[in-house]
Amino acid sequence: MPAARIVLIAAAIAAIGAGPADAEQGAAPPPDLGQLIERFEAGAPQHEGSVRLDAWIESGPERDEVVVVLEPQGAFKLVADPGITITPTEQPGVEWLVPLPHRHVDPESSYFTPPAAVRLPFRADAGQPLEILVEYAYCVVEYQCFFGEELLSVAARYD
Repeated sequence: MPAARIVLIAAAIAAIGAGPADAEQGAAPPPDLGQLIERFEAGAPQHEGSVRLDAWIESGPERDEVVVVLEPQGAFKLVADPGITITPTEQPGVEWLVPLPHRHVDPESSYFTPPAAVRLPFRADAGQPLEILVEYAYCVVEYQCFFGEELLSVAARYD
């Protein structure tokens, strides 16, 4: 429920709760419910921005790594705690070398320094694309926070 609606409901309850005893003691009459709705129904300011995700596989002699990069755009910043969670879809022949789901956090900081990068080492039988779910939190700084998620299909990069 949006914060403005919560405030509206709380104000309406407070206005309804002001009874005749309050009016007798010289308290101002409760505001009209329609006026309260107009006052608190104002839309939240809109901010331009997004979070851009990119991912690829880097091959190595002993193991490969999925590299996931999140880069906030515009007024957005990535929240360092709860951080970024990566959950690969189970696939035959793929062995992940880190506990899953993998969570990347920084409890010492409010926001990640962009771009945030996460590396997940794995071994696989074939060079098939991997499907991973990336979940993250992002904020318009000191205003409002959101959760995002994107399902990515990640293939090896041949440069």
